[in-house]
Amino acid sequence: MIVEKKHLENFTILYVEGLIKLGESAEFFSSALENVLKNESTNVIIDFTKIDYIDSTGIGELVGYLGKFSTQNRKLILVNPSERIQKLLKLAKLDAVFKIYSTEEEAVAAESGAPAKA
Repeated sequence: MIVEKKHLENFTILYVEGLIKLGESAEFFSSALENVLKNESTNVIIDFTKIDYIDSTGIGELVGYLGKFSTQNRKLILVNPSERIQKLLKLAKLDAVFKIYSTEEEAVAAESGAPAKA
């Protein structure tokens, strides 16, 4: 798994590549989110363009960090999840919990200046 980080306005964008599943990849994903949570004060956009697969462990990490970021009045936004991942989020009713956008530009435009949902 590869995670690259970029800063743009009030956002940290994480470009994640590979699989997010039980084991090392979920731990690596979790540590990348923890790093941003502790060391930065920005909202976070996770670019799902190159994520091939996410299992329940990965979904659990996302939900857990959504709560942690919300506590700090920060947003955790998903960009461009595959159709399969979108179906998974919808099935778990998480499409109503996460802000999901098609593109990074769309997410930044929509979320800039908008307060975080409590």
